[in-house]
Amino acid sequence: MDDPLPQYLLRLLSTAASLTQTDREAALLLLREAQARLWRITPGEGLLSALELEHRFALPLEDWLPESVRLDYTGPLLASGIPTQTCSEMLLELESQQLWEDIQSIVKEVRDLCRIRSDGDGLYRRFRRFLIENPVIESVKAAVVFIPLSRTLNEFYDPIPEHLIADGHLYRCPECGWPMNPQRLEVQCDSAWCRDKHSLYRWDNRRLINLVTNRELKGEVAGTRYMLKGALWKFTLLPGLLELQLAEQLLQHGVEVTLWPNVDRSDLRVKHGGMDLDIDAKVWISPRALGHHLESVRASTLRWIVIPDYQQAHVGWLQSVCPPGLQVFTQSQCIKELTKRAHPF
Repeated sequence: MDDPLPQYLLRLLSTAASLTQTDREAALLLLREAQARLWRITPGEGLLSALELEHRFALPLEDWLPESVRLDYTGPLLASGIPTQTCSEMLLELESQQLWEDIQSIVKEVRDLCRIRSDGDGLYRRFRRFLIENPVIESVKAAVVFIPLSRTLNEFYDPIPEHLIADGHLYRCPECGWPMNPQRLEVQCDSAWCRDKHSLYRWDNRRLINLVTNRELKGEVAGTRYMLKGALWKFTLLPGLLELQLAEQLLQHGVEVTLWPNVDRSDLRVKHGGMDLDIDAKVWISPRALGHHLESVRASTLRWIVIPDYQQAHVGWLQSVCPPGLQVFTQSQCIKELTKRAHPF
């Protein structure tokens, strides 16, 4: 497994970037520690000052950090002084254990409630699907789902910040539905899942034009709406898109599949050959950060980890760091293998 020093350095950099506008003193302390650790990794580059290091936050990471340090992260940490979603995703992935525990404490209460109700399985599935399909909502819509679960809107959603609104409009990623940052010249969803599906835009005469299809993305009136919390977007919505695609594709191939079975014992459960197989979907920017996460997973039964097709090159390495009981597949590999097992002749 990789030396933890690059991970620690990236945590310092992303945390410092996230604090530059709100807590300069704390950001400066982190920058000073980061500059020393960066020099230890790349002594031939010379020692940057804290201010020089901060200025680099506006540059793509791939332009100034060695590949061995970046852990596959790309893009700037700050855009117009505002933390990018790349910065946010780094924080989420590199601090995944604590953030996941924070989110899980809320979700666990929902699961515990559903497990003692006769209609718990269906109630939980509606809750999970609601989060995946409603990255942006009005408060009145949330009541239908959250009141039966004894939860409140602000446990799952935040007010939309001003920097994500341009002239009273939101520009939402067509793939995941989360607001993109319209303050940049080039506007994109910083999720690699969405970028792979061409969620890439550029302003042209006040029109937001897709760089691949040349189609215009119309803004939506922002109004008083709320957006899914970042950790839920990262660990529930994005993998949820993959989960829904997997379920649909497997059903089309005649494979029996259940989403979030037994109130979330896994993401999907597939029945084949008289056996149950659990599947978990993972959509991370950094395969190496995912590898660190998977190392700590303990599977009591066979469990497949499914990642997006665009990360196929990393399957072998991820499998090499997985503990016993975990197997890694891309989306296409998973569909092909399970279809073959369901229809062997």
